[in-house]
Amino acid sequence: MRQIACPVCKVKPTETRKEFSIIDCINCKTSWTYIPNELDVDALYEDEVYAVVDNRESIFEKVIFREAKGVLNRANALLDKSHKKALDFGCGKGQFLAQAKKLGWSGVGIETAKDRAKFAAEKYQVKVINQFYSEGKVQEGDFHLICLNHVLEHLPEPISLVNELLESNLAKGGLLYIEVPRADSWQAKIAGDNWIHWDIPKHLTHWTESGLLNQFESIGYIKVGAKPFSIHLGVLGMLQSLFSLFGYRKHLILSLKKKKTAGLMLGVALLTPFAFLMESIAALFSKSGVIGIYLKKNG
Repeated sequence: MRQIACPVCKVKPTETRKEFSIIDCINCKTSWTYIPNELDVDALYEDEVYAVVDNRESIFEKVIFREAKGVLNRANALLDKSHKKALDFGCGKGQFLAQAKKLGWSGVGIETAKDRAKFAAEKYQVKVINQFYSEGKVQEGDFHLICLNHVLEHLPEPISLVNELLESNLAKGGLLYIEVPRADSWQAKIAGDNWIHWDIPKHLTHWTESGLLNQFESIGYIKVGAKPFSIHLGVLGMLQSLFSLFGYRKHLILSLKKKKTAGLMLGVALLTPFAFLMESIAALFSKSGVIGIYLKKNG
């Protein structure tokens, strides 16, 4: 995989850039990662950060399920109560689908990584299609909710692919839920190049709320709701940013899952209240670390 032109509008930069630099497209205003040399996409996702770990009893899992419940309850409020069919595009280990199942939704996921799809099917007993999606219906289509939870930023042609997905699979009056890191967040500014959610070169695009809305408005979708605050990736992102002020350069979430030390846990205990407070205030100013938006077809 190479990326030498904007993945949204295909316009190339007007001057030479460094590998993995972030480019602000002069045409469509989307920010994207410049990748001039061929990368093995599969190898990118074989590191420790993306390794499948069974942490179903961890606090991280409890937080993920709680946030999934909030997303689903808000979706239910925006839909007719009888609408209970969901597609989780890029479903990972299946937590969102498992929570949806608990709340009475029928659902299916698409996941390209074989080990993640297997985990979801075996550990959470949810339906997962292990394949790449390019076009057409997923099963019989007509989903009332289609969710892309931290997926859009990984797609090589994000808007055109999602447009195809929606046109083929979203039921009339249905909802799209998109959640991505917010590139102009306070935590991004605090951490600079060390922000955990840049995740270059895995993240191919980098979004602001206005940029996201502009692109989806261009294909006929309007915002009908929002999730302004995230504990899982929002507060943890802010915590990592605060750690970076003291020279910390490791992946905090991975360290908390696998390599806990007394010093790390002391730092977490001291800084978490500040991270929670700062991320809460940031959310009031639409500068939280994560954007969650519900969209519907206009008209």
